[in-house]
Order: sequence, then C-alpha cells, then structure tokens
Amino acid sequence: MNALINYGLNKLKAKVDEKCIDGNVGTSERILSVVAGGFILGVGIKKIIKNPISALTGLSIGGALIYRGITGHCTAKSALEKMTNKEDEVTVIEHRYFVK
Repeated sequence: MNALINYGLNKLKAKVDEKCIDGNVGTSERILSVVAGGFILGVGIKKIIKNPISALTGLSIGGALIYRGITGHCTAKSALEKMTNKEDEVTVIEHRYFVK
C-alpha cells in the first residue's frame, strides 16, 4: 500500500513540476492549489459521516483545487482575464491655464 501511495505522489509531483504551455496558473500557484485542495479534501472526507452537506462541499472544492493545480488551467481566472483585458483605453487630456 505504501508503494502505491508513493507512486501516486511521484506522479502528482511530476505533473505539477511540468511547465504548462497553455495554462494560466503559475508554478507556485499550482503547488499551493494542490496542497490547499488536499487539505480541504481531507477535511471533507473526515466529516462525511457527521455533516454530509459540508463534507460534499469540501470534497468538491478540494477536488477542484487539486484539478486546477495539476492541469495548470483555471477557468475562473481566464474568464476574469477576458473581462479585464478590454481594449478600451481612456485618454485623459489635461488642460492647464497659466495666470500671469
């Protein structure tokens, strides 16, 4: 069983260490997503019997964070980037009046 866990962790580490060509999440952000997602997923698994609704929420958020960290692509981040990268630029013209 220990060898299986080590194999899975090594595969996960190799996926996170890969450079993403089309991803929009940086390496440090990917590592943090996997760690935080694993923590939230673990808490969700621990509470599945006592409080199943919050446990399912934890499972889904933790799984989404792990997926985000492994793939390097975040749909929410790309949607926000599309909204903020508009080509509309505002030109400010400043008028100065000199009084003698």
